Amino acid sequence: MALCSFSSTLAMDNSTLVDNAFINEFLPAANEKCLKVYLYGLSLCSSPYSRDNAIDSMANALGLSIDDIIDAFSYWQEMGIVQIMTTDPISVQFLPVRLHSGRGKTQVKEKYADFNKQAQSILSGRMIRPNEYNEYYNLIESYHFEPEALLMIISYCAKLKNNSINYPYILAVANSFEKEGIKTTSALEEKLLEQEQAVLPIGRVLSSLGVKREADLDERNLYIKWTKVLGFTEGTIVEVAKTLKKRGGMHKLDELLTKYFEQKLFTMQEIASYSELKEKMFGTAKLITKNIGVYYQNLEGVVETYISDWTSKGYDDASLELISKYCFKQSVRTLEGMNTVVQKFFKLGLVSIDAINEYLEEVIATDNIIKNILETVGLSRSVSAYDRDLFKTWSDTWNLPVDVIMLASCSAKEKVQPIIYLNKLLSSLHLKNITTLDAAKSEIDNFAKSTSFKPSESKPKIETREYTSTELNALFDSLDDIEV
Repeated sequence: MALCSFSSTLAMDNSTLVDNAFINEFLPAANEKCLKVYLYGLSLCSSPYSRDNAIDSMANALGLSIDDIIDAFSYWQEMGIVQIMTTDPISVQFLPVRLHSGRGKTQVKEKYADFNKQAQSILSGRMIRPNEYNEYYNLIESYHFEPEALLMIISYCAKLKNNSINYPYILAVANSFEKEGIKTTSALEEKLLEQEQAVLPIGRVLSSLGVKREADLDERNLYIKWTKVLGFTEGTIVEVAKTLKKRGGMHKLDELLTKYFEQKLFTMQEIASYSELKEKMFGTAKLITKNIGVYYQNLEGVVETYISDWTSKGYDDASLELISKYCFKQSVRTLEGMNTVVQKFFKLGLVSIDAINEYLEEVIATDNIIKNILETVGLSRSVSAYDRDLFKTWSDTWNLPVDVIMLASCSAKEKVQPIIYLNKLLSSLHLKNITTLDAAKSEIDNFAKSTSFKPSESKPKIETREYTSTELNALFDSLDDIEV
């Protein structure tokens, strides 16, 4: 530990002295990252034993990577105002700035003298000022552009516009290439060749849109996206553009092609077929919304969000009409509610009207059996989802025949809790692997003698009425517990 040092409080309250020589000679040519690292490092010199005086802490404080900080210190070492003492772990010694006054600008100017000369030759229509050069140096130093690659970008922009083009446009183009990781001459040559090859076809696309001018850089990149990324041919792009003539520009065309890509439509035949189908889906949307009792002035969203998805799953007008009518009867009055029902059907594999009807017959047949069981034990009510779950357990999981279940139901009649009694009785049969009527009769008698269930004091009155559950109610009630 040092003999004498500032307290942490004093170190925080103290000032950091920045030499005017640094401000005058070095600051103008330095990029933002380098300035942050130098000034923050300078402040840390007053508290050498602080936990914050470490590269990890500096990275967190400045929002930079460790590599950024090392690059910045390397830059300042080249400028002669710091010295990297060790690299693992890194330690840096700050040197007096006055001893090197003027060295920063001189070194930068000498280092990039050839670059400056070539850049000025390309932009012969105007003079390049120091601030602009500093921006280019920043791209080279901080973003690791090859100087030759940056000159190619400047030349490319001058060719696109003119040799007096302002540098913000050049920086925007360079940044777009940097985001794609294009910072070397070889990568840039490949990219620029790709864009040059797009000039003629994108010109034909613009003509199809009714636009009479050359394509700019962004439009060339859009064409590359449509062909290389989305996979459309020039012919398809041109034909789609013709449908938008005088009704939209490149932005609208990009939206439409992106939408076709998401819908896996790549040829005009596929697009035309989809457009025809979409018109039909508007009719379906109108019918569905009418059936469930909702109104939409614009059905575009209904078609895209719901009808298109349902149709892609194989549902036709007949099956969707059936589902929508059920939803109305069950007070499901929203499209999202109907979508939940459709997803339940789809999970069960019920898509066509025939499949739904076939399943309906099975459900009604099962409901009739369950209804008979309820009446046998003395209950007069509609079949519930709970009843269906119990019956499925008895018949499918425990493998008990229906005639054995019915026989057991007779034994549960007049019990205070007949369904609970019946479930316990059937569980006993299942555990003893009893599946025949003869064996069941003996076990049922034994169970009745040993059970604590007693008949109710008064015989419950059985109210008889006609079963009124419709096919739709039986079908859709059975779907209540299915997770979508």
